[in-house]
Amino acid sequence: MMVEEPIAILLVDDRPENLMALEAVLESQQYDLIKANSGEEALRQLLRKDFAVIVLDVQMPGINGIETAKLIKARDKTKDIPIIFISANSKDVEHLFAGYSAGGIDYMVKPFIPQILRSKIEGFVNMYITNQRHKTQSLLLQQKTLELERINQELLQAKNVAEIAAKAKTEFLAMMSHEIRTPMNGVIGMIDLLLETELQGEQKEYAEIIHNSAGTLVTVINDILDFTKMESGKMELEESPFDLRLGIQEVFHLFSMDEKRKGLEMLYFIEENIPTVLYGDMSRLRQVLINLIANAIKFTDQGGVYLVVSSQVDEDNNLVLEFTVKDTGIGIAHDKIDRLFKPFSQLDSSMTRKYGGTGLGLAICQTLVHMMGGTIRVEPMEEQGATFVFDITVRQYEEVEETVPTSTQLLPTNISVVTERILVVDDHHINQRLMVSMLRKLGYHCDIAEDGKQAVEMVQNSEGYDFIFMDLQMPVMDGLEATLLIREGEENGEKAKIIAMTANVMDGIKSKCLLTGMDDYISKPIQLSSLKNILGKYIATPLR
Repeated sequence: MMVEEPIAILLVDDRPENLMALEAVLESQQYDLIKANSGEEALRQLLRKDFAVIVLDVQMPGINGIETAKLIKARDKTKDIPIIFISANSKDVEHLFAGYSAGGIDYMVKPFIPQILRSKIEGFVNMYITNQRHKTQSLLLQQKTLELERINQELLQAKNVAEIAAKAKTEFLAMMSHEIRTPMNGVIGMIDLLLETELQGEQKEYAEIIHNSAGTLVTVINDILDFTKMESGKMELEESPFDLRLGIQEVFHLFSMDEKRKGLEMLYFIEENIPTVLYGDMSRLRQVLINLIANAIKFTDQGGVYLVVSSQVDEDNNLVLEFTVKDTGIGIAHDKIDRLFKPFSQLDSSMTRKYGGTGLGLAICQTLVHMMGGTIRVEPMEEQGATFVFDITVRQYEEVEETVPTSTQLLPTNISVVTERILVVDDHHINQRLMVSMLRKLGYHCDIAEDGKQAVEMVQNSEGYDFIFMDLQMPVMDGLEATLLIREGEENGEKAKIIAMTANVMDGIKSKCLLTGMDDYISKPIQLSSLKNILGKYIATPLR
């Protein structure tokens, strides 16, 4: 096989005529024949060049062939070069043994047969070429290995940087959620309390405007936070038994004021064969329904909004629910349907000005529906209006004999009668005043702790509390650590119901609260109705 450079072969003999004979036999464009007339000259040539094979005369003056071979084999760089001895002595067995012992791998007797010598040289040259290829491939493999190791190291560093960035993003989201929702908690809570007081007609109108505006702002904040959670992969499903009919009834009840204000017809139909209690994430389903129905109402001035729920069983015996939300509003142009589910997308700038919104609602709906094992689409309408269809996969809940007090989860049945021993733990003074006022509205008195450390001390130095409303993010000691210490100090008797209250909307925070010993969770902004519901879950006697 031809290579780019001729293969070097070293010919060693003290007689010029023998060198010329070897050269004549082996002459080829493939070979670079280097001649040396002594052992010393051969050793010098080996320092200058790499050789595929050495043809070495045995009997030479000075350093003979045997001694020259021993010196060649003693050097690391040349020890693997094959040596063919050529000698005029064909009968001296001891002479042959000495040659092989010195490192020769073949032995030829003068006068040699040219074809045999040429064949032997070709064999050793091919071995040399193969070895060189292996060395080259090995070197390339080592280079590739080093390159892969370098790339893997860079990927590992990039992964670490990405994880740090993701962690920072998550922490920033949690912090921003807390910082945004904490003042909103004060705004909405105080407006709720204000609306419970006796107001003149104009004052009530102003208060309701503030309340509605605050609700709109919370919706925008929730959209942005939900989208950020989905983008960072932090959104998870929390599945539990739920009552589908009650959940849909609650969703429609939310829009009763809009229904009356705009004079719309709002109806829903649920197939009778759908079980009462199902197993899935009603909270996320409610979020999708609220978004779609809110959009339908927003873009409909006459006619109505309608919801139809049907079902079928898939091959895994799961229930596939299909929801169809239809309205008689302004409709959607066919050439703009593909933009509907893109984040921050509005159909045109006039829409943004007239109807508002972040353009995130449908993108969030699509992600939530995918998480629940379904798809969402817009069906073409021949008449005016729009029709959105989505499906989700839920499981049939077997233990239907249990009571389902709410649409999102089964509530505890181990309810005990409680007194008015309530502790509120929050570092924010507005939130403290809000909780005091709300609890007073419900007929309860409460104590206040500024942080987790103070809360632990108050629990230890009192007869105990029936309810502890615990903020999570506080200076000195946070709510999770305080809960652990409170639980450690409690005896085997009755334990306080510890309710987490936080503006942190990150998924997984609820499970973290329960792991530390908390009993329940209420999200800011806290409304009077939410507080009443959470207390009602654990109090046997009616709230005042």
